[in-house]
Amino acid sequence: MKSALITIGATREFIDPVRYISNESSGLQGMAIIEELIKNKIKTICIYGHITAKKIISPYVKYIEATTGKSMLSAAKKHSNVDLAIFNAAVSDYRVKETSSIKIKKKNTLNLSLIKNTDILLSISSMKKRPKIVLGFAYETNNYKKYAKKKLIEKNCDYIVLNFPINNKKIFSSNKNNGLILDRNFNWIDIGYLTKKKFAKKIIQHVIKDVHDY
Repeated sequence: MKSALITIGATREFIDPVRYISNESSGLQGMAIIEELIKNKIKTICIYGHITAKKIISPYVKYIEATTGKSMLSAAKKHSNVDLAIFNAAVSDYRVKETSSIKIKKKNTLNLSLIKNTDILLSISSMKKRPKIVLGFAYETNNYKKYAKKKLIEKNCDYIVLNFPINNKKIFSSNKNNGLILDRNFNWIDIGYLTKKKFAKKIIQHVIKDVHDY
């Protein structure tokens, strides 16, 4: 395995020049995965939205900023000729149908028309010349395994990393994560509740080993 693409962080779907729809993703888990890819000397393209995590500077990684879901998909398509594609970014499910070019003044009520956003994972995994291995992430709060399995099938993935809260412990913007890996044969691999660096190491170690065994 020589090359990888990864999306990280949160997208921002703008309502007007100063307001947007987004989420709490910090890019911490994605950056920890990049660190592991670098350690394995895998040339990596990182497409990032809004992140608070510090970038790792290395000749093995190139960063491309993509604020919105639409721009992130465009960048991912341009760099999809890789051995491994990891979709860790938290892409907003919806975007505003019409973005105002000027700041919207305060009103008693504000109605927004939202449309479904770009499905980056499905778009890339369904390409005729798709990456050799596609790994997606799923964050669930209930029926974890059912929804993760459904996503793996519907999104045409080779792996899904399932994240879910444990004992009400925070995952977003935290230095720890919790979860499992589901592979293409519907095998579950327990990762557990670990620091995001250790969590990333287990993901990359498993994928590399599995690719060699496959």
